[in-house]
Amino acid sequence: MAEDEVARRDARWARAERGLAVLAAAAAVAATLWVFLRSPEEATLRASIRILYVHVGAAFTAYAAHAVTAAAALAYLWRRDPRADRLAVAGAEWSVVLASITLVTGSIWAKTAQGWWWQWRDPRLTLSLLLWFVFVGYLVLRQVTDGDRRAALSAVLAVAAIPAGILNHFATLLFRTYHPAPILTRPDGPAADPRIVQAVLLSLTAYALILAWGLVARVRLEAARDASGAR
Repeated sequence: MAEDEVARRDARWARAERGLAVLAAAAAVAATLWVFLRSPEEATLRASIRILYVHVGAAFTAYAAHAVTAAAALAYLWRRDPRADRLAVAGAEWSVVLASITLVTGSIWAKTAQGWWWQWRDPRLTLSLLLWFVFVGYLVLRQVTDGDRRAALSAVLAVAAIPAGILNHFATLLFRTYHPAPILTRPDGPAADPRIVQAVLLSLTAYALILAWGLVARVRLEAARDASGAR
């Protein structure tokens, strides 16, 4: 009876994974078409504005992946539930992927807009790179440890990164940085062409669905590995 319930639950998650994959693909296609067919060029940067849609979407979902990892790590340290550890490692892997996209596209954007690839004096850039190293270290740590010790040590590392993540999020408000001030979340409304705002929102939607699909798929894979190892 218990095995039947596990099979039914896995079937539900499999359907959710397939549904999210379809939605993510549709959103990515819609965002791409909108960016190239509807979004206008910016007065100064011209067509280079399009890198913004990749960068902003990756950055926001990287924060989401960081948050998922931290929350799951805290849950694991509290309850020692292996399901929380699976979610934490899924979030960490996607943190590295999305943070890598953020750093690369951010450097391309900076070179196009301001003439430089990197500025160590920019707190947001430095903190973003620090977080990238933390999550890469998280994944390396999991490769050199095992069992409960692996889950506990990696969870501690993820929790230790929380202050850096929060500081990074508010860096443009707390420090002088080369990053522009927020243009979409201003109290008096977005300071951009509505079509640019719509393109950013479509990009965010696509990235969010991709992340949701990736988390579900990765957690299911980790659960299958655990079940295989337990046999």
